[in-house]
Amino acid sequence: MTSTSPNTSGTEPQPITLAKPVAYHGIHPLKILSESLDIDAIKAKYELERVKRVRSDAVAKPIIPKGAYSHFADDVITPLTSREPIAVETKVLIIGAGFAGIITAVKLKKDHGIDDFVMVDGAGGFGGVWYWNQYPGAACDVESYTYLPFLEETGYIPKERFSYGPEIREHMKRIAIQWDLGRHAIFHTKVTSMSWDESTNCWCVRTNRFDNFTAQFVVLATGSFHEPQIPGISGMREFERPHFHSSRWDYRVTGGGPDDWNLTKLTDKTVGVIGTGASASQLVPQLARNVKQLYVFQRTPSSITFRKNFKTAENPNIDFKSLSQQMGWQQARMEEFANILQGTILDRDNDGLEGLEGLTARSLYKQAEQAGVSINPEDIPELIGLADLVHMEKLRKLIDDVVQDKETAEKLKPWYSFMCKRPVFHNEYLYAFNRPNVELVDTDGKSVSHLTRTGVVVNDREYEVDLLVYSTGFDFDSNTSFHRRTGIDLIGSQGKMPDETWEGYGGPLTLFGIHFHGFPNLFNIGPSQSGVSANWTHTSYIAGEHISDVIARVLQGGDESFQAMEPTEAAAKEWAKQSEEGSDMKLMFSRTCPPGYYNKDGRPEEVPPSAGPYPKGIMEWKKVMKEWREDGGFQGMEKR
Repeated sequence: MTSTSPNTSGTEPQPITLAKPVAYHGIHPLKILSESLDIDAIKAKYELERVKRVRSDAVAKPIIPKGAYSHFADDVITPLTSREPIAVETKVLIIGAGFAGIITAVKLKKDHGIDDFVMVDGAGGFGGVWYWNQYPGAACDVESYTYLPFLEETGYIPKERFSYGPEIREHMKRIAIQWDLGRHAIFHTKVTSMSWDESTNCWCVRTNRFDNFTAQFVVLATGSFHEPQIPGISGMREFERPHFHSSRWDYRVTGGGPDDWNLTKLTDKTVGVIGTGASASQLVPQLARNVKQLYVFQRTPSSITFRKNFKTAENPNIDFKSLSQQMGWQQARMEEFANILQGTILDRDNDGLEGLEGLTARSLYKQAEQAGVSINPEDIPELIGLADLVHMEKLRKLIDDVVQDKETAEKLKPWYSFMCKRPVFHNEYLYAFNRPNVELVDTDGKSVSHLTRTGVVVNDREYEVDLLVYSTGFDFDSNTSFHRRTGIDLIGSQGKMPDETWEGYGGPLTLFGIHFHGFPNLFNIGPSQSGVSANWTHTSYIAGEHISDVIARVLQGGDESFQAMEPTEAAAKEWAKQSEEGSDMKLMFSRTCPPGYYNKDGRPEEVPPSAGPYPKGIMEWKKVMKEWREDGGFQGMEKR
C-alpha cells in the first residue's frame, strides 16, 4: 500500500499552554486556566454559528440512495453474480457480516459449538462498513490493539497503532478463514421482510433475491454505517461528471486501488469533496497529493486532534511480544479503553484520546487532588463546561499554529462544544490546506447551493470539477423508523411492526437494547439502550457473547425447556426508564449544538428520551447482563 505515512511537512505544534500558578489558594486549576478566556464571547460565537446552520427548508436535506439515486449504493468492488433463489432452514440467521456479525458467529462456534447458522449481507464479502470504506486513506481512529477482535485467538498483532483499511479487511478474512465462516455466508443478499410464525416458533425471512429462510433465532447485526447518505443538492441528476459517495469509491475513475493509493488518473484533474467529517479528513490528504486542484466544500468544520501513530514494533509504551503471551490481554485493554472514556485517569499515555480525560468528572477530582484543593459535587457541571471551553480553545490554537493562510484557518475553526460533533483524529488534514492546489470553500453554514452540468455552486460562484466525491457519511439515525434503519419489513408476535408495537411509548421497548418486546428470539446489536463505547468492537463483543450464550442455553433445554422468549412489556418499560436517565441534560446540551447526526440534524426534541445509549456505561451494561445470565431464570422474559 502506498501514500499512507504521515506527511506533515513540519513539526507537530504544541497545544496552548497557560502558566501554572505557584499556589492555587483553594481554586480549582481549571478556573485559573479559563481566566484568559472571554467565556461570554465564546458562547455567543457558539450560538451564532449554530443558528446560521439551522435549516428551515429541505433544500439540502440528506437522502439515502433509493429510486433514481439507487446507483449511489451499487457495489463497485465485487461484481454481482446471478443465482437461483434458495430455501434454507437454520437455527440462527445472522443479518450482517461486519464485526458485529462475525463476532457473534465466532462466539456461537468457538464458545458453544453451534454450527447451524447462516450469515447474510448485502455486500460482496466480509467487512461491514470496512467492505464499503475502501477510499484512499481509510483508517480506524481507535487503536488497533483494542479494535481488531480475536487478536489473541488468531495470534495476530497489528502492524500499526491505528490500522488502515487494508489491514482491517485482511484481519476480517483471517477470522473468517480460521473459523470457516465463508461456508455459512451468503453475500449480495439483503433481507427485505421477516415475520414471526407462532405455530412453529420460527422467523420466516425473505430476501431481495427471492430466498426463503426459516430460523429459530435472528440476530440483527446490520450496524449503523451501512447505508450511504447523499446530500440532497439540486442538480444532482443533471450533473454530467463522475460523482460517487466515498464509501463507493470507484478506482476505475481515479486509478490506483484499495491497496494502492496512487491515483494516477487524477494527476491532471480538478476534484471536489463535499464534507469535512471523519472520512473527508482521511481522504483529503490523499487527494491533495494526487490531483491538480482540490476543492473542499465545508458546511461545518470538525474538531481536529492529532493522533500519535507509530509502528507496533516502535511502540514506546508496550512490548507486544511479551504482552501477547499474557492470557486475556486484549479484553483487559478493551476495558481499560472504555474506562478512560468514563473518566479513569491513567499514569501512562492515554491511548491517543488527547484531552478526553480532562472532560470527565473523575479527572476533575484528580486535578483538584493534585492541586491540593477541595471540590464540591455541585461544581462538577461548571467545571466540565470550563474543561470543554479550554480544550476547544486548544484545538482552535492548533489550527492557528498549522494553517498558514489566516483566512482559511479561521474558517476551519470549530465553534461548538467538543462532543457536539464526532471528534476527528488526523495528523495530515490541517496541513493539506497549506498546499497550493488545495482550496477550502466554506459555505458559511449554508451548504452547497446547487450543481450545474459540470460544477458546484457556492455563494453564486461555480467551481468546475472533473470529479465530485460526496464524503457525507452514512444514514446514522437510531431515531428514525425501524424500516428505514434496516430496510426490513419486520412483523412480530403481535402482527405489528416495531414502530406500531411501541406506538404510544415514544421509543423502543427492549431489554438491554438487545431483546425487543413483541419480537421473540430476535436479537439486536445497536447503540439504542445498549452500552456504547467509541470502540464499537467492544460493544459488539459484549453483545455477541450475551447473544450466543442465551441462544446456547435455549437450545440446550434442561429442566425448563422452551423454544422462544421475548421481554415482557413491564421489563422493557423498566429498561427504557433506566435508559432515560440524564436525557433532560442531553437534550439541553444538544440544543446548544449545530445540526448533525448527534442531534437529529438540529431537531433534538424529536429524539425519544429512551433512544440513547445505556447511561451507566458499557462496563455496567456488561455487568448487568452477565448477572442476568448467571441468575439463570431469564428474568423479565415471556417464554414459549
